[in-house]
Amino acid sequence: MPKDTTSTGQQYSRSTPYKLKAFRYLMGYHSRVCKLILQKTRQPYIYIDLNCGAGYQPDYKKFGNEVLGSPIIALQELNEQGIEPICHFCDTNPESLKILESTIQELKLQCVASYWLGDNSQSLQEISQSLNKSQFHGLVYSDPNGKQDFPIQEIKSTFQLSQMQKVDLLMNVATTYVKRWETNPKANWKVYPLREIINGHGKEYIFVREPENRSLKWTFIYATNWAKQKNLNKIRLYGINSDLGKGILEHIFNPKSNPLPGIYEDGSIAIQGQLDFSTCREDEADEQ
Repeated sequence: MPKDTTSTGQQYSRSTPYKLKAFRYLMGYHSRVCKLILQKTRQPYIYIDLNCGAGYQPDYKKFGNEVLGSPIIALQELNEQGIEPICHFCDTNPESLKILESTIQELKLQCVASYWLGDNSQSLQEISQSLNKSQFHGLVYSDPNGKQDFPIQEIKSTFQLSQMQKVDLLMNVATTYVKRWETNPKANWKVYPLREIINGHGKEYIFVREPENRSLKWTFIYATNWAKQKNLNKIRLYGINSDLGKGILEHIFNPKSNPLPGIYEDGSIAIQGQLDFSTCREDEADEQ
């Protein structure tokens, strides 16, 4: 797992810039798609970050230029499209939530925010119970800090609500560590098998991202009910039923697998040099 830890307990590594750049790209894409829908439906956008952290981490400069975390990146991309989301930020560290709230105010980001301190599985249950009867669009993001404790059952229960059918899911998964903990009796949290993390959330269409690190095999799992969702080639995110997606799944499930094409022995350097995170005009055309 990442060896470096911020003052608020967030773990990070040289893989962190790879994750954050792709997250920004995906949130930009998601925001543009939803803007087109919300202009017609006037329905609210909901963003739930199950492991939000402080949102601002200057320690990240050790491995790259991005110092902002997922909640701030998400709000920047949404606000840029004129979307003022309903936000639920979950974390176990009160200092992280305090810094996040202050950062949102300082950057003048627009949202209706609720902050949830404690176990995110319990928080998600309470969030689900608090939802009004609106039909939401939006995203649930899960990126555990350290142990891979995805609240899969609670996520699935949330997505069974009629209001949440059009809300998508994104998870950042350290697949090698998930597999190691599947049969480890020392785990003091609910351990879900990797197959259940990938398939057990209740969404119909699933996409997987090419891992940057050949051994830890960190990957995005993106899930949606939107039948028109396409591959996002710019961040190497592919449907699990496509040839590329099947190849990635074979790689992450096979402990003896070779590096994926484009990943060299030193991991992040090779693939980060090849990725283009600029806005893809082809993607925007497909959003129509």
